[in-house]
Amino acid sequence: MTDHDKAQPPVSDDVAAEQLAIRDDVRPCLCRVAASADGNLSPQLARLLLDTHTTIGDFALDVDNDAAFAAAAAQAGRRLHALGGAQHLAAMSHAAGYIDMILLHWPRPAVNPQWLLVACRSLLRNAGCLVIAARVGSEHRISRLSALRDAATTADLHLIDHIAAVNPASGTATRAATPPAAAQHRQHITGHDAAVATPLVPHTDLLIFATQAGPR
Repeated sequence: MTDHDKAQPPVSDDVAAEQLAIRDDVRPCLCRVAASADGNLSPQLARLLLDTHTTIGDFALDVDNDAAFAAAAAQAGRRLHALGGAQHLAAMSHAAGYIDMILLHWPRPAVNPQWLLVACRSLLRNAGCLVIAARVGSEHRISRLSALRDAATTADLHLIDHIAAVNPASGTATRAATPPAAAQHRQHITGHDAAVATPLVPHTDLLIFATQAGPR
């Protein structure tokens, strides 16, 4: 993979980070990269995850056979096992405490999330991490990501990193004027010029959980 193909390091944007953060948790970093059309990670996001949270020779488990993740793992010198679905997690009991990274897509077919997260937790080594690649609609995004974070917490997994991937064409979150009538109403009540933040909408949220709180 050439440097041109790699995702640029996440760029902080204070306004967007406040808007996109899960309540009471770490601010996300923004990564401007196009979404894939097939439901897989983009090659840039896959490589960014591996470069940030694993090292050469680490063992990664891909629950959902993400093609881009498999290609990036091979190029980065990581050992990868494609599981072919969460129903096969029980067969991985021999690898308990051995896995450096698990990739899991969300949402997924009907499954008990608590069982799934506990099963993933049991496979991770002490410094390992679980990556959940979530694609959720903007209307209920915060509530659903918060529920996922809370379920992970009960499984003794701690959110240590959050990457919000947005399309490159998306503008930086800025202050945009409200319609005149609304502006006059707000100014009458608050005494301030009316302006609202125009939010960015991620196409993918990467939630990185570890068995121990704090950065890896």
